[in-house]
Parts: sequence; C-alpha cells; structure tokens
Amino acid sequence: MEPVLAGKVVVITGASRNIGAALAAGLARAGADLLLVARGREALESTAAEIRAETAREVVACVADVATAEGVDQVAAQAAALPRIDALVNNAAASGDTVGPLLEQHDAVWEAVLAANLLAPFRLSRALLPRLREQAGASILNVVSGSGFLPSPGIGAYGVSKAALWMMTRQLAVELAPRVRVNALCPGLVSPDGQAHHPAQAALLPSVPLGRIGRPEEMVGAARYLISDEASYTTGEVLVVNGGRPW
Repeated sequence: MEPVLAGKVVVITGASRNIGAALAAGLARAGADLLLVARGREALESTAAEIRAETAREVVACVADVATAEGVDQVAAQAAALPRIDALVNNAAASGDTVGPLLEQHDAVWEAVLAANLLAPFRLSRALLPRLREQAGASILNVVSGSGFLPSPGIGAYGVSKAALWMMTRQLAVELAPRVRVNALCPGLVSPDGQAHHPAQAALLPSVPLGRIGRPEEMVGAARYLISDEASYTTGEVLVVNGGRPW
C-alpha cells in the first residue's frame, strides 16, 4: 500500500526538537518530503540529516526565526524553490520565559509571545497560501494548547496567544474553504522521553487519566491524519491528544 502522504510536501516550523522533530520524522515515514524550519542551525541540520538517512525523503533545512517578518520571508523564499506545497504545520512557539500574573507581564513578553505564536502562523499562512491553493487537498495545521481553552495560571500570555491561534484556525477554515483545509492539533503534557522533568508537570499528572506524560511521537498520528486525504472532509476542527486530561 502506498504511504498515506506519498507525493506530498510539508513545511514544518519549530522542527528541530521535541514535537516538531517527531512530526517531521513521522510525516517523512508516511511518504512526505519536507521543508524544516527552526532557529538553531546545528539541531535543525542534525534532525534533517537523520530523517534523510532513515527515510530517503527529500528534506530541506531552513534556518530562520519565524517570529520576525524577515524570517518568514526566508521561509517563503525557500518554499518557492519546492516543486509543490501540500501542507504547512505551524508548530514553532514561545512561552515568553516569564511566569506570573497576566497583568504583571511587560510589553516585551507580550510582543515576543504574540510574534511567535500568532503573527508567525498568520504571516506564513499568508505567504504560502498561493502555493497551497495549487494543490487539491492542501491544508494548514496549527499546533495549539489546552492553555488556550482554559486558564493556566502563570502562563497567561501564552494561553491568550494560543486561544487567538485557535480562533484564527476557525476563521481561516471558513475563508480558505473549499480549496485549503485548516485544522488544529492540541497536545497535552509532553516531554522528549515521556517523563516528568519539573514539578509543574508532576503536579499535573493526577489530572491525566492515562497517568503519564506523553511522548512527542504520540502526536504524529493525529497530525498525519489531519494533513492527509483521509481528512478530506475535516476543517475548522481541533484534535486533542492529551491522555484524556480535562482542560
């Protein structure tokens, strides 16, 4: 049987580690060629090389900061050289590196979080839309968060940005139909090895019915489905992969 993503080309941001790297490897195993985007050259090129060696797929690495307009332009320029684009996965994100009450966050925190979590997906979707529209079954997949559905104390700016990304997902699903589908993936608690590595994760474990932290590769199946032709009648939806945790 032909791989479910055979012949497709997927652009993935934040692709050098954790969920982004797992999505990249998993989509390549499903037959997709990739344009991988991240800020750190060494980790990105290492990830790309590993995926090429394992899957023999075409994997292009683009070092760019998509939180900036210049970084989005870099991605668009690299994408212009691709034979086609079937899907954009907006995975790159920023938390602001500041924990505390929402109204105590400085403007710089808001600007950094919104630039990475909302403006980057918006700009990339706008820049790549002409190429996406060339392909039947094209899609955009935005990685959102449970913090965008219910308040998460201490990371309010992050949660607000992810709530806005979810609404943008729904808005674009309407505006870009019927040519381009737009959906969201909402991971739960995830760590590279599926273990709790800091007190906040450990404290939340009792709220997870499956009783454990998720692994990055456990997000792949949902993403693969949403960008594949198997989801041809699915748009404006969010697929939650969180071990049954009630947000």
